[in-house]
Amino acid sequence: MEEHFILKRNISIKEEIKKQLNKKVLLIDGAMGTMLQKYGLKQGECSEEWNISHPQVVQNIHQEYIKAGADIILTNTFGANRIKLSNFGRENDTLKINEIAVNIAKDAINKERSSKKRIFIAGSIGPTGKILEPYGDLKVSEVYENYKEQMVILEKVGVDLIILETFYDLEEIKAALKATKENTNLMVIASMTFDKNLKTIYGVDPERAVMVLEGKGADGVGANCGTGPEILYKVLKIMKKVSHTYLMVEPNAGIPEFIEGKIVYPASPEVMADYTEKFIRSGINLIGGCCGTIPLHIKAMSDKIKNKF
Repeated sequence: MEEHFILKRNISIKEEIKKQLNKKVLLIDGAMGTMLQKYGLKQGECSEEWNISHPQVVQNIHQEYIKAGADIILTNTFGANRIKLSNFGRENDTLKINEIAVNIAKDAINKERSSKKRIFIAGSIGPTGKILEPYGDLKVSEVYENYKEQMVILEKVGVDLIILETFYDLEEIKAALKATKENTNLMVIASMTFDKNLKTIYGVDPERAVMVLEGKGADGVGANCGTGPEILYKVLKIMKKVSHTYLMVEPNAGIPEFIEGKIVYPASPEVMADYTEKFIRSGINLIGGCCGTIPLHIKAMSDKIKNKF
């Protein structure tokens, strides 16, 4: 009975998201890690563990992004898969960390009911950080099971869609996409990260990424992280030529610089807003921000979108 209810719910939400995307651009929130660092997260610390130890901080960040105008907020689960959590000795907390993350996002939305618009919760899924066979020890079957576990948890607790982001290995994101498609009824966006050469570090170009991921059933494809909006604008223009589905972009707030012992992202809210207009003109459907993007950036981007729709 519960499975039938979840199925009906997810089909309905998928239709609702697509209906909105066919009318307008949806704005995704900004960086979670950057904001957690502002609140005291130390380098090398497990950011997903803050769902347990600092839930109010995570909720506050979600609320800041909702106030800034985000239509979609990403759960603090980017590295909350069993393989990645094992780096911190937290693999046994996989269920707890993912469940709490979704409930924190729900609480944030409930606290911001004054926004008077539908806010969607996207389950953020990132790479394992390990090298897959034949170059590494990690088997594709292990990767599949790893993501299957996380997807099933996120669907059951109630995310509205899945965003696979910051992947650079096509085999790994294919395994994550397959795990999502075969074990959930959630809408899924598949995004890879590209460098200045307009390729992933594994040599995957935008055309190949689009054709493979759309061919494997992704509801949307895109690019995020790695570089600032200027490079990803070029990447998305290439993707647009071959894509037959929704397109997503989440650039960093510029390419980070190391200044006086601190990592600084140079792109101002105005710069991100200017590129938001360019992305809209290019026909991009989902626009957000990755590393270095904070609520000030999202507010400027939101204002630009409002002026267009």
